[in-house]
Amino acid sequence: MKIGETVKLAATAIACQRTKNRLRENGLDFVIRSAAQTCQFDRNGQLWICFESVAHRASDGKGGKEAWHGWLPVAEIEVINESR
Repeated sequence: MKIGETVKLAATAIACQRTKNRLRENGLDFVIRSAAQTCQFDRNGQLWICFESVAHRASDGKGGKEAWHGWLPVAEIEVINESR
């Protein structure tokens, strides 16, 4: 996976409900925005990747829609299709 690449994701069998919800709410297609890294908000030292959803479903607070941006744990997602 490379930054800027569009990927189709699926939750792994060990995925928490938060990860499953993000995929369900924002579709399965995401653009990779960062390399895998540890994050300050995770005290367990897991690797996380920042993604941006291709779908624009999140409210922008002005009556419009915008893409979801956020972090997903590497251990809880799998790439099922890569677009190059």
